[in-house]
Amino acid sequence: MVNNLSKILRNYVLSGSLALATVFSSSALADDIFKGVRGPTTWQLDEKIIYSKNEENLEILTNNIILKCWDGDKFGKWGFISLPYKLVSSKKGSKNGLCDISIGIGPRGRIDNFNWFLYGALTLPTGNSGLSNKRYDKKIGFLLTYLSTNKKFEVDGSLEHNFTRAKSIGLLVGGEITDKIRFATGFTNMIRENGDYLLNSRSVVRYKVSRKLHFEVVGDLGIDSKNVLKGKNLSLFVRYNF
Repeated sequence: MVNNLSKILRNYVLSGSLALATVFSSSALADDIFKGVRGPTTWQLDEKIIYSKNEENLEILTNNIILKCWDGDKFGKWGFISLPYKLVSSKKGSKNGLCDISIGIGPRGRIDNFNWFLYGALTLPTGNSGLSNKRYDKKIGFLLTYLSTNKKFEVDGSLEHNFTRAKSIGLLVGGEITDKIRFATGFTNMIRENGDYLLNSRSVVRYKVSRKLHFEVVGDLGIDSKNVLKGKNLSLFVRYNF
């Protein structure tokens, strides 16, 4: 009986940890360099390795693989599928495995120097036991990138509404440092329906290897919150266009 009670409490703590992990690490997807710009080819494979740690020493290591497809220049369509794997570690134990899969589709386009994406997305309760939200999450979102005529300066923005949880917004400003390196900095903000929020600062460095391949290092730091634990993220993004 004692062992069963211990197991129940351990699963409860880990489930709570997963909920916190979802809130905390969601900012790692909120904004990016060239956020509203389609890739140079039809397909893009995007791998994001994200390490995060919050004020209660909850640690999360996420490996998220995203496959994207798009077409058109001034107007087209796009879609994506996201397959995340997480390792969640707290003082009470750890759990790892596949998390909920997300799929999305929508229109995209370009109006002079403004590039944009619209999308509707659905997160499916496909994750392993203890690593799933156990519900269908519906989302709508808007991504925007403004580029100067010579493409050396940019402003990137994002807005997402999750119908079962919260809104997320982000804004980055930056541009070209060298022919191969770009830098942008700004903020991301997650706001729950009850007014609780988490505000992060975000900085991104992109290194372009070739037309098809680039790497990014992303840093997030919690700077303000209400009833949400602050923390820090360090991420490596690898994108290959084909």
